Amino acid sequence: MEWRLMLLLSVAAAVAGCSRGFRPQDFATPEALFKASLQEFERKKWDNAQLGFERLTNDLSSRDPLLAPAYFYLALTHERKHEFLLAAQAFERVTDGFPDDTLAPTAMLGSGRSYQSIWRRPSLDPEQGQKAVSVLRALLSSYPDAKEVEDAKARISTLEEWFAEKDYMTGVHYVRVRRAIDPAIIYFKDVVTTYPTTKAARLSWLRLNELYTKIRWKEDAAETCTAMWKAYPGDADVRSACGVQPADTTAVPAAAAPPAPRDTIALAPLAASTPVVYARPAPVGRG
Repeated sequence: MEWRLMLLLSVAAAVAGCSRGFRPQDFATPEALFKASLQEFERKKWDNAQLGFERLTNDLSSRDPLLAPAYFYLALTHERKHEFLLAAQAFERVTDGFPDDTLAPTAMLGSGRSYQSIWRRPSLDPEQGQKAVSVLRALLSSYPDAKEVEDAKARISTLEEWFAEKDYMTGVHYVRVRRAIDPAIIYFKDVVTTYPTTKAARLSWLRLNELYTKIRWKEDAAETCTAMWKAYPGDADVRSACGVQPADTTAVPAAAAPPAPRDTIALAPLAASTPVVYARPAPVGRG
């Protein structure tokens, strides 16, 4: 009978131990808790990892060498849970508090990536996208030799495509829905000036030419043709709008003639405009 009782007590103790789950307070040292939390992260036990890293960020002193990686992995944990605002804020604790740490450029990229993930499509409020660009440009300025630079540049390019698309579609809305040409021209000009290498820039030039022709601003329409002949040589829509480039056409200033992006989107009439569609890379992270 005694051995059965001992067996039952052992099983009960084991069950009780398992039921407690992951408890940060069970670890005697910060190093042990960090190691255990990292193991939970690697096992994709996001809630457990979050508990451990949060405990560390609350308990460690500002000079503890574990604090920066604790914030970093806490940020990655939030990112894995799609808690992008919390992720961005945790990444910023690394870049703001430990700018000389080796994790700082990776954390800055993570912050920009997280803000970018909040802005899910161009039609939404671009505030978080603007924050993302600001952070990513700061990365290029602060850590120009970091390996994260190329990723940051690619993300900035994607975000600028979205900004340009948003402004372009706003211009289309003013013409198509509100029948307001002046504000539409302002938005289209903003696209070609601020985002000259985007796909929406080509469409905005064509819209400007269409509107200037409609309101009989001949000089402005001619200037758009000159810019488009330079930027998009051989483009069928440009040829349809402006005809063949004259042999004596001179070069236009660089600001008015951006490099031509590869673009196969057809220009639809303003009365039935087709939105531009772009694919955004899925959020990725270190860990």
